[in-house]
Amino acid sequence: MSPGFRSLGASPLSAGLLAGLLWGCGRPGAGASVSAPPTPAPALTPVTLGLDWYPEIELGGFYQAQLRGYYRQAGLDVRFEPGGTGAHPIPRLATGDIQFGLLASDEVIIDVAHHLPIAVVGAFLQHVPVALLIHDESPVRTFADLNHRVVVSVPGAGWVVHVQHKYHVAFDVVPMSFEIGRFLADPTVIQQCYATNEPYYVAKAGVKARVLLVSASGYDPYRVILTNRSFLRQHPETVRAFVAASLRGWNDLAYGDASATIDQIVGENTKVDRDFVATNLQVMRANHIISGTGAERVGQLSRERLASEIQQLADIKAIDAPYPVDDLASFAFSPEGLPPPEAKP
Repeated sequence: MSPGFRSLGASPLSAGLLAGLLWGCGRPGAGASVSAPPTPAPALTPVTLGLDWYPEIELGGFYQAQLRGYYRQAGLDVRFEPGGTGAHPIPRLATGDIQFGLLASDEVIIDVAHHLPIAVVGAFLQHVPVALLIHDESPVRTFADLNHRVVVSVPGAGWVVHVQHKYHVAFDVVPMSFEIGRFLADPTVIQQCYATNEPYYVAKAGVKARVLLVSASGYDPYRVILTNRSFLRQHPETVRAFVAASLRGWNDLAYGDASATIDQIVGENTKVDRDFVATNLQVMRANHIISGTGAERVGQLSRERLASEIQQLADIKAIDAPYPVDDLASFAFSPEGLPPPEAKP
């Protein structure tokens, strides 16, 4: 998928002169005409997207845009830089080593509060599928039921502080190791998960479990597209083209045929199989992770929602104070939301 190097060929001028010389040497007759040399295709603008995780369907809309040719149609040659455990695109994005990155909007709000020169330019998931994984027989049904429980999670996670503050509950947090062995062995364990990930493996292991989406608590970040503020000022049309092509891919993934994207992800990530990826896409569609609910649509980025999220993080002391939403995001590149392909705008 990398753009690679372009080979140099004869210029249109030299090719035309050569054709003229050859024509003069062997002119077929008076009524013949000379065809003009083909016009070279415009050069594509190379950009790099820093992924924040391994190839999985939660990043699938970007693969869909690549495979469908949407980036090339927009004049872009997009290279994906792989992510993974410990990978974080922000440092390279802030220094301009890459042009675009991905993250949850709550993390970006904190980074901008620390004066990193980055900006949100689009939302590719309306909801982050972070959830609590709970055994089916557990009495825990709501966030209020977490009082005096133990939750395997990331210490200091914003949703933890929010839930404790909003529901007036206290629960202990045990650092998670990103595996499900403890959950499978102990029916009392409550574990943070991605609704599109761990529940699949728990079900395969024969354990009945359910999820409680963190977004239902009111802690509801987007998954967003980021760029460097300097790049944003200098190349607004490139930003516009990248966001538009990417969201076109995400709209395709939400409603269309994703088989080629699933194959691509399975080919690049040997730790997953086709059933896992296809099932996770079904979960994303069923829970409106990409498209949102109600009046929300694919790619929608709400000024009011981001401003509320900034205030929310200030309330739980994740940032010192709220700041203007325009310090966080530019709304010039993201649409009000893309309709399903079968719907009229």
